[in-house]
Amino acid sequence: MNGVGRPFLAMIAACALIAGCAATPEASRMDDAAAKQFESAPGAAIVYLYRADLASGTGSSTLWLDGRLIGELLPKTYFRVSVRPGRNLLTAYAADTGRLEFATQRGEVYYVAVVVNGVDEAYTSRFSLVPAETAQPQILRCCSLLESWKPGQTRWPL
Repeated sequence: MNGVGRPFLAMIAACALIAGCAATPEASRMDDAAAKQFESAPGAAIVYLYRADLASGTGSSTLWLDGRLIGELLPKTYFRVSVRPGRNLLTAYAADTGRLEFATQRGEVYYVAVVVNGVDEAYTSRFSLVPAETAQPQILRCCSLLESWKPGQTRWPL
């Protein structure tokens, strides 16, 4: 690698670390209650990303969906994200770079269970698509909604 590429890669890695360290704010109770209705949205696909791994109380995973920073997913939390229908790529930045590619359709709702395993800073992320019958009770029982955007950003219109 040439001398110009190394500083650029170091800068990208530093930005990813800084983004991963930023706390993702918890949504309001009203937004959490609305998200737990599990409703679809016309013109978009809805993806729930959740961590119901109650046994492990540690570790976090910074999630990106289709190149968009979603936020840091902690135990007992979830995100509700609208995406463009088609092929979608979920990636994580922890000690690993977990990933899941899946197809979505307009007006449908999808659920992705996230499991983070490990100790100290050696966490790994695993993703799996889960049926609604499994995911919805887990989200209702354990999880709080996190905001998936930062002030100054706009949500993708539905």
